[in-house]
Amino acid sequence: NTGYLGILSDDLRIMNAAADESILTATNGGAVNLYYNDSKKLETTNIGVTVSGTIIATTDTDTSNTGNVTLDFAAKQNFVLTLTGNTTLVNPTTEQVGQSGFIAFIQDGTGGRTITLGTDYETAGGIGITLTAAASKTDLVPYVVVAAGRILLGTPQRNFS
Repeated sequence: NTGYLGILSDDLRIMNAAADESILTATNGGAVNLYYNDSKKLETTNIGVTVSGTIIATTDTDTSNTGNVTLDFAAKQNFVLTLTGNTTLVNPTTEQVGQSGFIAFIQDGTGGRTITLGTDYETAGGIGITLTAAASKTDLVPYVVVAAGRILLGTPQRNFS
């Protein structure tokens, strides 16, 4: 059916069938907690969220990049881009202030591919990015979004093999 399921309670606990492990707990005016195997992994607090364990950000692994490429920051946090031709990173519309991650640029078996940046991507001194030209080499570029239309790129770590 379509409809509404309402549970009215000041405290809510969802447990396993044996009632000996928590799955979710919620307190009116307080925390909501999510559990994995009865171990609390996520808790809301008055200032945000506390995570116990590791947060794994989603990564776009794209093995064929040439021409204009628009990164989808709403769908992915990190980007591993194999360059199969000269590539321009077009200004995105999906970046979120405070988002950070990395962009890995992998030269294909030919190498010599270049990257051009849209105006939303900023580098220290406005010098752009020069990639390692050798075939099959990888360069790693950290980023942080400081405002809509402002993606700051860190200094590339170059020439991983």
